[in-house]
Amino acid sequence: MSKYILSIDQGTTSSRIVIYNTNFKVIDSLQKQLKQYFPKNGWVEHDALEIWKDVKFLISKIIKKNHIKYSQILSIGIANQRETTVMWNKKNGIPIQKAIVWQDRRTNNFCKVLRERKLDKKIQNITGLIIDPYFSSTKIKWIIDHNKEAKKLIKRNNLLFGTIDTWLLWNLTEKKSHLTDITNASRTMLFDPQREQWSDELLKIFNIPKEILPQVTPNTYDFGETNLFNVGPIKINGMAGDQQAANIGQACFKKGQSKSTYGTGCFILTNIGKEFKLSKNKLLTTVAYKIGNRKIYCFEGTIFVAGSAIQWLRDNLLLFEKSRETNTLYEAANPSENIIVIPALTGLGAPHWKPNVRGGILGLTRNTSIADIVKATLDSIGFQTSNLVKCIQKDAKTTIKEIRVDGGMIKNENFIQSLANILQIKIIKPVNSETTALGVAYLAALGAGVIHNTESITRLWKSKKIFTPKIKKNEIQKKIKTWEDAVNFLVKYHS
Repeated sequence: MSKYILSIDQGTTSSRIVIYNTNFKVIDSLQKQLKQYFPKNGWVEHDALEIWKDVKFLISKIIKKNHIKYSQILSIGIANQRETTVMWNKKNGIPIQKAIVWQDRRTNNFCKVLRERKLDKKIQNITGLIIDPYFSSTKIKWIIDHNKEAKKLIKRNNLLFGTIDTWLLWNLTEKKSHLTDITNASRTMLFDPQREQWSDELLKIFNIPKEILPQVTPNTYDFGETNLFNVGPIKINGMAGDQQAANIGQACFKKGQSKSTYGTGCFILTNIGKEFKLSKNKLLTTVAYKIGNRKIYCFEGTIFVAGSAIQWLRDNLLLFEKSRETNTLYEAANPSENIIVIPALTGLGAPHWKPNVRGGILGLTRNTSIADIVKATLDSIGFQTSNLVKCIQKDAKTTIKEIRVDGGMIKNENFIQSLANILQIKIIKPVNSETTALGVAYLAALGAGVIHNTESITRLWKSKKIFTPKIKKNEIQKKIKTWEDAVNFLVKYHS
């Protein structure tokens, strides 16, 4: 009888379930879009109960569709949108409010207070992170400060916090496992990754009770089992934040290897080895993975808006009907138009960390077309990536020679070529571009004994297509300079 690995890939805009065989070939994949809530300017929320119901529904549907018996599933892996904050009643399992999404900017003023209190260095020294509304800690504090039920539940020791991984695991195990993995913990701005414990000092600063936090584990672990489908227990053996899961799926296990995911946002991770090093160029230091006793760190550069900029052009500006049209539109753009798009729809991430900056379109003429705006938007993601690569190379004191890419945006090969042109380095598209689900499938398989080490993953990784620069370096440097000048103008405008 065939055996399978099941991956839960819960992202910002959708939930996806993927079934793999033990050779890591995709048997089937099902996906469901997730409703986005924008109650105020800069606020972004999700319904955590909707996320759980969608995941449960998709698991049941994919199993039935493929005539698989639950006993054939060896293990489950969970990948999740990181930093998104859920708080719920331990007794009845009901969230006390909608989840605050990683993109949410409501805690900007509190972050400003933290910086005024000169806590930047302390927080970075402990966590490796830069003070920003992006991370979970200020979201937890906001809920505790603004939600009356939160205060009541804390007094009764009935309040729980979790990022989406913890929320799904707690429900899958029917309230038995209140756990998170080290990669998700390292994104809360409450966790000390060197000591591998919640920081009492930071909990005191944020006035957050330790009792509400989950226990932290490695990425491969006995997270518990689910018997929700009443067919016998299924083990859950792998868990990681989506970007670290993609890093594992891309087999970036050697120092200096880099991957960049182009999904809702863009996240570039570079393996820096076993040593915790702080960035001097406003990047994040975070845990890449801990498998067994081996813990590896990475530098991370974050662009808040990537694929969501294309979604905005499609859904808000109605410039096209399907995202795949952007490939053709890119080719139709007029090369003499010099449009600059800065898609800072939820502020600027690394290395600027300017949550109040908003986007702009510069250089418009009577001749500007939809194709020109689309091309400029896609190129803008490359310009932002270039900025991050420069910072990583300075911090890591190394030259990045290639980047492995994944995510929905890499379906557009004109975009990948633009990326190669701007970065002036080799861009590699893998055979399996859904590396987030694949990464946690590998973690689950390690936990189930299907594979035994990361070398097995390295052997499984395959390149599909390699993109090399087709534009001269001096030509692209002029365009990068123009882009950076435009960003600096917007930063000054909004300061």
